[in-house]
Amino acid sequence: MFPQSLYFRWPMNESRRKYLLHAIAEYSDQSAFDELFTFYFPALVPFANNIVKDVQLAEEVVEDVFVKLWHNRKTMVSIRSFSHYIYTATKYTAISSLKNQRTILYEDFSEDLRLTYSSPETIFISNENIAGIAMAINELPPKCRLVFRLIKEEGLKYEEVAQLLQISVKTVERQMSIATKKLITALQRMLPELRDHLKQKKA
Repeated sequence: MFPQSLYFRWPMNESRRKYLLHAIAEYSDQSAFDELFTFYFPALVPFANNIVKDVQLAEEVVEDVFVKLWHNRKTMVSIRSFSHYIYTATKYTAISSLKNQRTILYEDFSEDLRLTYSSPETIFISNENIAGIAMAINELPPKCRLVFRLIKEEGLKYEEVAQLLQISVKTVERQMSIATKKLITALQRMLPELRDHLKQKKA
């Protein structure tokens, strides 16, 4: 996916950046994506390395950020400040990479629901169900999916997402509410025990 020559960096004006983002989001333009990656990679690796203290891991962090970006390329036109976004995503991915425990956490969609691999009191999710949840997330509307990923996967606060996307906090809250309802429905469909648990909570 990524080009071989990674350490040549040239100035990029805003019109060129917007063109690349549009080409990637609308036409899945691989050459445009490679150009964007080649431009940001040399600066992002030292930035990530300041957090992880390991150059190889830092490179993996940046590549992971861009892999996720490619998978969610349709949302890229919603990003107002791409540089701010990519550095923030790299920061949180680097921090996440330092955590050794393999935990999948879907935090409090209904204010009392917590799903994780690590607690004996939780509901276990199979790999098949995890794939189903990922599919449900990918089926969210583009802006809704972007907001959800920034908050739940990148760990940003509502205010930070609002600033990154240049939208109001109320809009962020509304998009998260839409995502939450859709994912709750998907989770209940895949996990009958969760549906029963929520019914008991309401009773």
